[in-house]
Amino acid sequence: MTRVLVVLAAVFLVNLPFAHQALTDREISSSGKDVEAALVKARTIDGDHLVEYRLPRSVDPSRRRYSARVDATTYQQARESDVLLVRVVPGKPSAHRPAGEVDNSLFALVAVTADVVLLVVGVLLWRRWRRSSQHEVVALEEGEITLVSRGHTLTAATPPGWVSRAQPGERVAGSLHLVADGEVLPGEQLSGFEQLHGSAYVVRGRVVGARVGRVQLELDDGFRLSVETGTHRIRADIRDSTEVRGTLCFTPSGLSSTGAG
Repeated sequence: MTRVLVVLAAVFLVNLPFAHQALTDREISSSGKDVEAALVKARTIDGDHLVEYRLPRSVDPSRRRYSARVDATTYQQARESDVLLVRVVPGKPSAHRPAGEVDNSLFALVAVTADVVLLVVGVLLWRRWRRSSQHEVVALEEGEITLVSRGHTLTAATPPGWVSRAQPGERVAGSLHLVADGEVLPGEQLSGFEQLHGSAYVVRGRVVGARVGRVQLELDDGFRLSVETGTHRIRADIRDSTEVRGTLCFTPSGLSSTGAG
């Protein structure tokens, strides 16, 4: 979820300049007034006609210096008259557009390029999410399911009556979590699942996240497992190796994590 929010925030930020420019252009077209700006400087570089100008003091009391790229006709007229026609929104001197301005597609190009990159990132994250949230059913028993999840064959407790909805060989969406039987203590630097019986496991890994009632473990192969500690104390710190004994539970998509176990 966090990564999705990061991608959405990035999409917003990279499109913000382009969206702002589009809204400004629309405001200029709808409510702008034509004024004569004083030409300060004009030059041609590599075929581009560049002008620098100041708006009238009545429009821009600070007399800021602006620049733009214009077409050849506008450039020639400005050089001859030392005046450049500018359409400006009253009360907003920075919201203006010189006559004959050559459109700058930089914002649009940056936005489109960034959107393509973010789309690729989003697809990769979506595919990774599908791999981590979908599991292949191996076997079913009353109240338990055996499935393959990211290379691990695991048996987990399920919500009452849910196993009748699944069949061996199909893929099911959901999440795994461990309900701890005791305190989360620092342990040896070991990693993996040790099945005791049925859905009872000892899980060894590294603590990568912790909050009240829950820790996040990471195994050496990148497998991450949420551990519900309930009233049991969390004595291991972030980055500590730990060993947790408890019941492995499978929560099908659409059900809360308290629906299993």
